[in-house]
Amino acid sequence: MIQLSETIEGQLWSVVDPKLYEHDGCVVDVGCLYWNWSKVFLGRKRVIGVDPVEKECPEGAELFNGLLGPFNSSVSLSFNNDSTKINTSDDHEQQNYNMISWKTFCKNYNIDKVSILKLNIEGSEYPLLHSMDSEDFSKIDQIAISFHDWLNPNWKHLTSSSLFLLKENGFTILQTFDKFGWYLAIKN
Repeated sequence: MIQLSETIEGQLWSVVDPKLYEHDGCVVDVGCLYWNWSKVFLGRKRVIGVDPVEKECPEGAELFNGLLGPFNSSVSLSFNNDSTKINTSDDHEQQNYNMISWKTFCKNYNIDKVSILKLNIEGSEYPLLHSMDSEDFSKIDQIAISFHDWLNPNWKHLTSSSLFLLKENGFTILQTFDKFGWYLAIKN
């Protein structure tokens, strides 16, 4: 049985296995806006955040001010009341941001091993995960992820296929907070 004794301070919905401190990889926080989730790791692990709208980068962290996705491209984001959505309509002010693939991100940031990958990216977790291959998953020890099917019930099948993908790539899956679709995937 996996012992989950490490919750992220102030983030009771997110749990990690403390073995991440024994793993020699970095922490990648995709959706790092305000750094609430990953600040506990600063000074203890290499921390790399990914967010298109985050402007601050705490000392000891690195920031990719863009998006991770299934391929390298440029995407338009619109903003509405502090929420970010990938959008192509003209209803809201839009800005273009770079989107890079997981492989490009790892190459650009010289990442060989990831102790924990956190994904909280408002539905974009599905195409990102399904663009990754077994080589990518082999380098990741844990994934803390929020599947956003609670925002769109039509995405339930995407959550199921994503959980299957993670299991097929050697992860044990634990649901950590049902209300907002949080799971922890731990490498067997």
